[in-house]
Amino acid sequence: MLLLKPFCAQLRDGRVWVVIEFKLNRHKRLFALLRPIHMSGDETDGPVKTHPPTFRIVEARWQSLAFKTFLRTLDALYRERWAHPVGDRATPGNPPRTRVEWPESGRAEDGVAPVGLWKNCYDKKWLESLRSHVRESLQIIDADYDFTLPDPQALRKPIITQ
Repeated sequence: MLLLKPFCAQLRDGRVWVVIEFKLNRHKRLFALLRPIHMSGDETDGPVKTHPPTFRIVEARWQSLAFKTFLRTLDALYRERWAHPVGDRATPGNPPRTRVEWPESGRAEDGVAPVGLWKNCYDKKWLESLRSHVRESLQIIDADYDFTLPDPQALRKPIITQ
């Protein structure tokens, strides 16, 4: 199995595209703090090649469940808009990756945690495993981030700009 890291930039860029495209402006601050290295990784799905290929998500241990759920929701919006562009022909190029979670506990790696996020972005068990000086160096905001997104049906409507 091959671990694929360069995709992290595309993954982050797709999520940023969703934030901009759907005018989710309050989430811009969060993404200003995130770099591609902060994203989860992917691994090809074993020795059998499928078309299109399926990639298993290599979790970043530092990410909380709420944070992961938020990011994967943005991923789903990106894939949907790619497949069904509004007011345009089909999107050219290769389709976005099909990413799936590992069965059961899956595979995870520590990853690189960003500095200065809200406390509910980080996994509690992961934070507790850190030495106090490392935890302090993360400069965690002592408040919860609001991960809510508009109703998915509202996001599916065409965005009209003038």
